Amino acid sequence: MASLLQVEEVRDRLARIGKTAVDVAGELDVPVPVVRGVLSGKLKGARGDAHKVAVILGLKDGIIVADNTPLSEAMRIAKAN
Repeated sequence: MASLLQVEEVRDRLARIGKTAVDVAGELDVPVPVVRGVLSGKLKGARGDAHKVAVILGLKDGIIVADNTPLSEAMRIAKAN
């Protein structure tokens, strides 16, 4: 497994590719304040959209399941991974 990134490193990488928090939010279909919160370190990505952002940006190890996935199915997916 690849090592997790630090917030500063993610911000630097986004800057190097010319992407903003607005760009990330649009691509991930999440609110801009959530992305900004994760990138500032104020949101740790424990649940919901913040979790999705943190996992995709490499700040957190986790699994992303669709919001409409039944809990039993999500738990099965988490066990398998």
